[in-house]
This record gives sequence, C-alpha cells and structure tokens, in this order.
Amino acid sequence: MPITGIRLWDTFTNWSLLEPSRGTYDWPALDRWLQAAKSHGVDVLFTFGGTPTWASSNPTGTCDYNAGGCYPPLNMRDWDDFVRAIAAHSAGRIKYWELWNEANQHEYWSGGIPALVTMAQHASAIIKSIDPSAKIFTPSGVGGATDTSTFLDKFLAAGGGQFVDGVAFHGYVNSVPPLPEDVNRIVDALQSVMARRGLGGQPLWDTESSWGPAIHLPNEDDQVAFVARHYILQWSKGVQRDYWYAWNDTKTGTLWDVPRHKIRRAGTAYGELVGWLTGAEMTAPCAMAPDSTWTCGLTLHGGIQAQVVWNSSVSASSTTQFHPLPKYVKYRSLDGATNSIYEGIIYIINKPLLLMTAALH
Repeated sequence: MPITGIRLWDTFTNWSLLEPSRGTYDWPALDRWLQAAKSHGVDVLFTFGGTPTWASSNPTGTCDYNAGGCYPPLNMRDWDDFVRAIAAHSAGRIKYWELWNEANQHEYWSGGIPALVTMAQHASAIIKSIDPSAKIFTPSGVGGATDTSTFLDKFLAAGGGQFVDGVAFHGYVNSVPPLPEDVNRIVDALQSVMARRGLGGQPLWDTESSWGPAIHLPNEDDQVAFVARHYILQWSKGVQRDYWYAWNDTKTGTLWDVPRHKIRRAGTAYGELVGWLTGAEMTAPCAMAPDSTWTCGLTLHGGIQAQVVWNSSVSASSTTQFHPLPKYVKYRSLDGATNSIYEGIIYIINKPLLLMTAALH
C-alpha cells in the first residue's frame, strides 16, 4: 500500500510521554516510528500536544490524555527545552512540524491564542536553528468551516502567520452521515482567511481527517465512496496533503481490519485511487451539475485523458445514467476492474469511476 508520509499523533509521542519529568526524555517510542519511516522511505509530520502535568500552568485542569495537558507551560523555558531536545534528537528525521493538535478544542488547548502564538514563535526559531530546512505548520483547527476558519483567523490576526510555513487543519465534516463534499466549504473558508491574512501562497494541509467514527458511516460501500471523494475533492481545491485518520484505528476511519489482519474495501479503494492520481495533472476542477453529478478532468501519467465522475445524491445500491464524451472508451472502478463503455452510456453511483481514453496500465 503506497504511503508518502506519516503523522505522529496518538502514537505515544505526546510531550507528556516524551518528557515524563523535567529534563528526562523517553525516546524509544519516537525512535521506533522514525526508524519505521526511514525503512519505508516516508517523511514524518510531528504534532505537538499534551503539556506534561509537571510543566502545566494548570496541573489539575481537566484535559484529554493527562491533567493539565491542554494548558501552556508555567515556565516557557520548559517548552523551549523540550522543543530543542526533540528537534536535536530528530534532526534530519522529522521534516514537518504541526504546532499543536486541534487547538480550538478545549480538551486539547485551553490556553488562549496569545500563549499559542508565543509558543509558535519560540518553536519555529528553535527548530529552524537546528534544521533550517524544516517546515512549520500552524496549530490545527477542527469543527467544520466556521470553527476551523475562525480559529485560523484569530491565530493569524495575533501574529502567528510570521512563524509558519503552511497552514494545517482537520477536514472532518460535521454532517451525519458525513458527506465528503462538505469539505469544500472548509477549504474555501480557510483559503479565504489565508488570502486575507497574506498567506495565500503557502501550503494548506489537511493533517487529520476521515469519515470519523464508524457508527456515523457503517456501510462499507459508503466508506469506499467517502475515501475517494474526500481525497479527490481536496486535491481539486489545492490542498497539498490529506493525512487519513487512521489506517488501523479500530473505531475511526478504519482501512485495515486489525482482528482479521486484512485490508478493508475502503483501504483497497485508497490504493486504487493512489494509482489514478499519482503522476496525474488536474485539467478541470471538480464541479457539480444540477443533478448532483460531479466531474473532474485529469491527464493521467502517460498522457491518457481521463475524467472522474460520481453522483452524490444516489446510494451504492441505486444508479443514474451518465453520457460520457465519445473520446472516453474505458472506465475503471475503485475495486480495480476495467470495463469498456458501450453505446455512450454508463451507470454511475456514489463511488467515483475513472473514465479514460485508453486503458490504464
């Protein structure tokens, strides 16, 4: 299964676990991940979070993971020392840094914007003094278009933009069952803020997303449809990366079935989608027709002209007719099957199909 990069979060690498007491560092869990990344040739995004209880300005505060973990350190020197230690320990092995996880959620951050900007300023200076090629991303926000963009706007208005090389967000949609097209509103809102605050040319990364808890989208056909549409739509919008959460998580966005030790159908669809998009160029952004049919124009590797098509208003068990342009003679589904187009008609569902002017090899 082709994977380009991994994000370290929920991986026993929170600050509170890596520095259990002041100046005492516990690196084995981090080193295992870094070694795995190196052996597979993938890059690493490290996400800060979880202030140790001993360092917290509110050590009894109720937070996720550990008491006081969602508050800034009482002494900023403790933050500086940790950032310097992990940056030095991981120099050349961690390329990207996300300054905090879901910092608009009280269970992860209750310390306010000014403290977050100060920590960003310190972390950026320290990391880049050790590795000038490192890339720093904003703390991520989550919660849909309004919550995510409002948080980013506050962070940038407070001066945080001068300390980052890109913007991170979490692209979970609020609808239940989740509709992947809703991510368009999140991206539009963020790009508007970035343009207004002078960051329009910087990378925008979705550093955590999926359909969320399995109970929100229990049908496997709908999961297959979601993973493909979610990635395609963000690529169409100019989002440079989308980190799926999570490959083998047993409750959220599951692509690998741990008990059965086998890939799920949505995982197979992800792998097929990688084959479609790797080396491809988008020639026409994804757009919706009045009947909820979506189309996206591509040139595949090797110069094959292609179009991705689906209908967001039908289910996996129902179909609607679609009349491709005559130049499209083949289509490929997310299970890897290739079929010919006969008499200028195909039947589409909520799972994207790849129409091609020639077979994809």
